[in-house]
Amino acid sequence: MPHWLAVTVENSVESLNRVFHLLRRRHLPVGEIFMHRTGDPQDLRLLIEVDPARVDPYRVRTNLEKLLCVKAVEDWRECTLVVRDVALVKVRAPAETWVEIAQLAEFYRARVVDVGAETLIVEVTGSREKVDSCIARLERFGVIEVIRSGPMAMVRGQAEAALADRVTEAAA
Repeated sequence: MPHWLAVTVENSVESLNRVFHLLRRRHLPVGEIFMHRTGDPQDLRLLIEVDPARVDPYRVRTNLEKLLCVKAVEDWRECTLVVRDVALVKVRAPAETWVEIAQLAEFYRARVVDVGAETLIVEVTGSREKVDSCIARLERFGVIEVIRSGPMAMVRGQAEAALADRVTEAAA
């Protein structure tokens, strides 16, 4: 199970450069990094996957907290998370296959979001496994293109509802 750090940073290329440069310079071997917008246009959230077998997550966290562009670092090791992945899948779809593709999309609780002359675009949301499974099932129709968001996550319940308050206090 991945160990996630949720890092809130300033929304700028310079901030992202500083974070990536720090990880590289300090030889902190992290896994995947996903960037998402937040409700505040001045902030970005980076979800950083850390493998505790390779590096101590506390070491990564303390190094990130030293950067001025980092507003907050949340360690989500003990938290119950809601994690979703989103994918848009463009499928080769002559008119005679539309119903079959729509039924398959319905099975995965996905939706057809665009209909072209010879293609359909299906939007699928859910766990990484569910998205992978849906894409695999659509392969038989001829997948033309796939775009994925990567996992987006939030802490379940009210436990972390005060994050915005802590970020505002830290900035003051």
